[in-house]
Amino acid sequence: MSRPGNYGKSSRLKQLRQIRRRKQQQTSRTIHWDQVEDFLLGRYHLVQGSQLPPVVDATIQRFFSEWLQTALAQGEAQIQWDVTALTTTTLQRIGNQVPWQFYGLLAGQAEHWQKFLRREGPVLPLSHPRQIINPLSMADWQQLIANQLADNLLTVSAIPVTAKQREQLTASFLVAGHLQWTAVAALFTPLGFQITSGTAAETSQWLNQLSGLTVADFHQ
Repeated sequence: MSRPGNYGKSSRLKQLRQIRRRKQQQTSRTIHWDQVEDFLLGRYHLVQGSQLPPVVDATIQRFFSEWLQTALAQGEAQIQWDVTALTTTTLQRIGNQVPWQFYGLLAGQAEHWQKFLRREGPVLPLSHPRQIINPLSMADWQQLIANQLADNLLTVSAIPVTAKQREQLTASFLVAGHLQWTAVAALFTPLGFQITSGTAAETSQWLNQLSGLTVADFHQ
């Protein structure tokens, strides 16, 4: 029979070996910085996207891809991902490259997408996982999308407006803090949406599917 002292030493050595093994396993599972986008997009599709209609899944995947490019452009050293700031910048960059229906689908999935991000971001298998800060409330999402739709419309229309007129336009898209897609469609539909020449076939097909959606396809 081993003496207590020897048993204790053996037990501690075993614990140290287990700790080292766990660290090695964690290290082997760590992904590279340039793999983050593919990793999170894959996770999103498996967890949520596969349960959505194809056009909705494709829309949120494309938004998420643009959002991640915005976040990753900050560099690996920036461990805090500010949801409000990154989302605002991402939507500004997307702008009129998509029809208004893109924003309708995004509004319907924003809460689910953000929950996914807040859950998955902190456990990203990086040497320094991300901190997800400043999430958007649902009211904030509605306001942010309304702001972007107003900017998109004014850009297409090329009509000089004052700050007050812009605020009035944004307000016309909201009733009691909820986006009114009938009002949005009434202003955007007459303008139409043109797919840029040279757009990839897959992207063109997706944009055509989006353009074919009507107000009836969105929650009022």
